[in-house]
Amino acid sequence: MTIRTSLRAARATTASALACAPLLLAPATARAQEFVKVENAVREQLPAPQFVAAAYGFIWLAILTYVVVVARGLARTRRDIDELRRRVERASGGDKRT
Repeated sequence: MTIRTSLRAARATTASALACAPLLLAPATARAQEFVKVENAVREQLPAPQFVAAAYGFIWLAILTYVVVVARGLARTRRDIDELRRRVERASGGDKRT
């Protein structure tokens, strides 16, 4: 970086800090906005119990699906292990060495 580029960056940073100084130095009460209550506003009612029930239903369905998929994979793995055990026993002439 050249000196000229460094000076430009320093000037830009200083200018930004000076521009933000009044906002940072102003008292908190001057920056705060007064709360005004809205009277007779139209309120939107959401059917919360239905949303909660749907969310729980979705979660339980996802968990049940996961358990079924894992159980099927485990059963397939057990079948494969049993098949390999039978093949090894046949290949070794039925001689078990345990």
